Amino acid sequence: MTNTIERLSLIITQISQLTPRIYRYQLRATSGSELPLITAGSHIAIPVTLNNGKQDFHNYSICSNPNQREFYEIAVLRKENGAGGSHFIIDNFAVGTVLECGVPSNNFHLHADASPAILIAGGIGITPIISIAHTLALRGRRFSLHYAGRSKTDMAFVDELQKTFTRNLYLYAADEHQRLDIMHVLADAPSNTLFYACGPQKMLAEIETCARMLGIDKDRIQTERFSADKSEDDKAVVLELAYSNKLINARADQPLLAALRDAGVNVHFDCCVGDCGTCAVKILEGEAEHRDHVLSDAQKAQGFICVCVSRAKSDKLVLALS
Repeated sequence: MTNTIERLSLIITQISQLTPRIYRYQLRATSGSELPLITAGSHIAIPVTLNNGKQDFHNYSICSNPNQREFYEIAVLRKENGAGGSHFIIDNFAVGTVLECGVPSNNFHLHADASPAILIAGGIGITPIISIAHTLALRGRRFSLHYAGRSKTDMAFVDELQKTFTRNLYLYAADEHQRLDIMHVLADAPSNTLFYACGPQKMLAEIETCARMLGIDKDRIQTERFSADKSEDDKAVVLELAYSNKLINARADQPLLAALRDAGVNVHFDCCVGDCGTCAVKILEGEAEHRDHVLSDAQKAQGFICVCVSRAKSDKLVLALS
């Protein structure tokens, strides 16, 4: 995405409440035609109005079966302390609402060979994992799906998953004293297993730690995050645009990408959580504090920074932007 993105006109044709805080929205093309082909794990940019009154696009995973093109489905969790995008959707979207959305894109890259897969989901992180499970099942691949949540009442799609993936599904409800033992799941996997995970930061961090302890190569694990890492120690930074000499002040609580966009700078971006690398720009002066999960050591050494999540160790960054 950039500040101006390619649009896809969709209409909401069905809304259903999956849990007390999660709603599912079915989206079809306003033209009645087939939707663009997507791959498992894709997400779509939905237009929202935030608490501060600004209009923006928030990404939501497409949780419907990617092997059909009649409609997309997204599931939205009402977040209590978010920017307001989920509240706007739940409070304002209705059957018949027309949306000018972004064209779907994908940060998950599903393997094409016959390697077995383990899918791990926490809470609303089940949304991209469902589509991956559908595709693996269609291909006849071996996989298991491990899904953890506070309670089955709070876990979306449980009934559908139990019917569709009876032999592949493992559920862990905290209120029933069931715990997903990530170390055990990873340790018991065959040596050629590939892992796909989406969930809260704590769960993903545990997966990374366990994988490192077990010697599992990072290339065998793909993750998707809900939000960017933040720190109470974040400080304000001055961004200088090298090709225009423009100075932009980014607040301590403001992502660098948000500061650039608010100043009218045309920056390419997509995931906003450091998973895709679309927003990477080059630093000409200053030192980055990298928080992305996609740039290689070589790219970091060359001076690239993902401005959606990373910060600065120095007081100023000079960026190769105008």
